[in-house]
Formats: sequence, C-alpha cells, structure tokens
Amino acid sequence: MAALPNRHEIAPVSGDKVSILPGATEGYTQATFCILEEDHTLGNLLRWMLMKNPSVEFCGYSAPHPSEAKIHIRVQMYDGKSAVDAMNEALDNLEAMAGVLLEKYNASLADGDFEKIEEDEKVDFESVNRKLWAQKEAEGRGTEAEFLEEKRKQQAAAAAKADGAGGKRGGKSAVKAER
Repeated sequence: MAALPNRHEIAPVSGDKVSILPGATEGYTQATFCILEEDHTLGNLLRWMLMKNPSVEFCGYSAPHPSEAKIHIRVQMYDGKSAVDAMNEALDNLEAMAGVLLEKYNASLADGDFEKIEEDEKVDFESVNRKLWAQKEAEGRGTEAEFLEEKRKQQAAAAAKADGAGGKRGGKSAVKAER
C-alpha cells in the first residue's frame, strides 16, 4: 500500500504565514490569528507561551479541520493592550527557547551524554522488556514471575469482589456501578 501524501502537500497554501481573521476589535485587543501550514504542535506551544503573559486574558487555539493545514489562535488582552504585540512577543520567546534547547541538545550530543544502541542490536518490545526485568532483578526489586503472579491474584480478587457484590441473576453476574 502506497503512503498517503502529507496533508500539506495536498493543500498547498500561498500568501502570508500569519493573518488576522475578520472580527478583531479596534486596537487588536481581541483577535483571532490564522497560521498556515501548522498544527497542534505549534498551536499548543504558542497557547502556552501566550498564557504566560500576564496581559493575556484568554488564549485558545483550534485546528478547524484535519484536512486543512492551518490553526486558529484566539487572543484576548487586558487593559487595551495589543494581541498583535503579545503574539509577536510569544513567537520571539518560542524562538529563543528553541535556540536554547538546540544548544543544550548539541552540547549533550558532543559530550556523548546519551545511551547508544548498537546498529545490529535488536530493539523491540520483547528484548527491551527482558533487559528491564534483568535490571530490576539485579537491583533486588523482584522478578517478572513474581509480578505476574501478584497481578493474577489482584485480578482474581477483583473478579471475586465483582461477583460477590452484584450477586447472580439469570446465570450472569451483575456488577454494581460505583459512584
């Protein structure tokens, strides 16, 4: 089966990356921005950064439709301040934050401060699970067999409790809803 094209390739966008949608107040104290070719990744991060600004009364974002490569961000300000200024400040702060993260990542990479996986090493659920259980057993925190036995006992106790609490009606157990 062929891979589906990226939604940004299906719906190419032209024009400005950021625009203000109709309905903004005079002085832009309340405005909804449309950012093209973006999704929840930037939307949630930008909303978070805007809400750190004490002059922002409200900020929320939405992706109007999954097939549209854009997000809408609504910003409402206190004291007649400009949502455009707040948006520019938030974008500048995100750019600075990304620069610091990249710098720290590159420093960590240069120091070799990460776990290396050999290319021929098998990395799948079962092999990783075996390694983790071996590490846990070496630290004296129990074995996988002990864990599975405890889990089986808990499930049996929960099933017995459910059967005892609801009684039997018509050959089926009735479980009371806990509120």
